[in-house]
Amino acid sequence: VVSKGLTISQLQDEVKRCGGRNLKVASASKQIFCDLDDAGATKLRDVGCSTSKVGGVKAGVMPPIVTPPAPLTGVPTYTPEELVWAAGLEELRGITEPPLYGEGINLAIIGTGIRETHQKINGRVIYRKNYTSDPMRDGFDHDTGVCSIALAVMPLCNILNMKVLNNKGEGTEEEVALAIDDCISLHDTQPDIAPTVINLSLGGPDEANPDNPLRVVCRAAIDRGIWVLASAGNNGPTPYSITCPACEHYVFAVGSAKYIAEEESFIVSDWSSRGPTLEGLTKPDAVMFGEDISMASSVSDTATIAKSGTSFATPFCSGMVVGYHEGVLRLGGVRYPTGPPVGIYPEITEIVSIENMANTYLSGICIKPAGASRAKDYDYGCGLPFGPLVAQALTVRPLVDISALLTPVIGIAMLGMIMAPMIKGLR
Repeated sequence: VVSKGLTISQLQDEVKRCGGRNLKVASASKQIFCDLDDAGATKLRDVGCSTSKVGGVKAGVMPPIVTPPAPLTGVPTYTPEELVWAAGLEELRGITEPPLYGEGINLAIIGTGIRETHQKINGRVIYRKNYTSDPMRDGFDHDTGVCSIALAVMPLCNILNMKVLNNKGEGTEEEVALAIDDCISLHDTQPDIAPTVINLSLGGPDEANPDNPLRVVCRAAIDRGIWVLASAGNNGPTPYSITCPACEHYVFAVGSAKYIAEEESFIVSDWSSRGPTLEGLTKPDAVMFGEDISMASSVSDTATIAKSGTSFATPFCSGMVVGYHEGVLRLGGVRYPTGPPVGIYPEITEIVSIENMANTYLSGICIKPAGASRAKDYDYGCGLPFGPLVAQALTVRPLVDISALLTPVIGIAMLGMIMAPMIKGLR
């Protein structure tokens, strides 16, 4: 239940008056989850509230509707570290000394849970919370891999492990929304561990409903300055197949691209979900490597598994966003992590919002293969975020619109010239 015209206290009173039971209050996003019959829902709508059925795994009201994108097996072709090189992220890291490794930046991974003792993750988790009735582990063997990819990009960032999907990979909008709401609240209650970035390698059907609980809470997080990235889904190449909450305007929707080492190029994955959204938005926002990745597995502390999917493209982008935030903090005139202002651009005092990034800068830091549309499209979005262009945006004219200075479409030959030094010897 959500209402734009009532305070959260007033909304609680209305919900109780209309027969709501077992209330769970998401204060930061001003939503309430409860048991409510159809008559009570009608009364709430009559007073201007919006209601949505979210079901429940335990209650069995309706099937679980939030899952990771349909799992796809992969061939163990690339490690995350190799794809970090292919995306030029080493150049982004190298704009400061010491390099950008995500130190001091907190990333919330909301999904199936993480095997925290895995050798590629051990010591990086600073917070954990379980929203399911299953044990706090990655029984679905999904977000352990997601986490290992994010840490391959930014190995010193801090991880919040928030389990909202059970060991079958199933959950509800309620559980996911409560976790995101808690991320917002942490900024007020525990700022040292509050996340700067949220990774959502999960989703449900897009019903073109702006009052969907996931979309409401994602907007609330974005309004607080938290960057929210979500997998676009694995339902392509069918149009209108972007999942929720990736369909929300300023949730950064990440599609998948296949890296073609022989041609030193890439192409959008056939199964990567395509836009537009049901409300007509051009999505995804970008694509990133998501095929045939050998990643950490939750089976043991040393196990790996090969997978493909937009789930695994998303943490590459989440890691880049972590690096962007650290880069601005290190280069700008802010206190990082403590002490007097540092950096070569002391006039920089704030991070560009995710809205401003999407509207103004994103096309200028992305590349596309020859033949792709120069404009943002339903297959590639703005393209593949490329480390050297992000580095240039941070160090040449930071926080200035560079989209007019950089072409977002790079031919195969030119792309090879740029990428070749970074991928030499990978295969």
